[in-house]
Amino acid sequence: MVELTPSCMDKNLFLRMAKDYVDTLSQYDHEIKWDAAAWEHGMWYSQFIVEDRTVQGFIQTEIVPFNVFPSAFYIAEFYVVPEARHRHIGTEAVKAATRSWSGDVFLYILDKNVPARFFWTDVEAELGWKRIERPEIRKEPGCELRVYKT
Repeated sequence: MVELTPSCMDKNLFLRMAKDYVDTLSQYDHEIKWDAAAWEHGMWYSQFIVEDRTVQGFIQTEIVPFNVFPSAFYIAEFYVVPEARHRHIGTEAVKAATRSWSGDVFLYILDKNVPARFFWTDVEAELGWKRIERPEIRKEPGCELRVYKT
């Protein structure tokens, strides 16, 4: 069973995992660099992904209010350690993170990060999410914006 726990429980572990995550992303975009201060004082809600009392990754989220449009659940960062991938842990973590949310979910995927594109397509199918357009959510260069109706 996958659970989510606040990452503030072990700041050093979170920073080590965040560095591994940034190192992984830099394979797809060489502009991405490690900045410990940015991660230490991040602006998103961070949770560890835990399976059988072992931390297997993290998820960072935020509920983004829009002035005229309904709010959306933003998955800002998502990381599962390599040895825990392809075991359904990631999908279960996304399910747990969005369980109580009934609105739209959005995220960005680096254009060159093919494994992430496949992962999120699998999540979409598994959870029955439908892609929608939300023009008020800005696109980021070098990234695919995905917005889902949950």
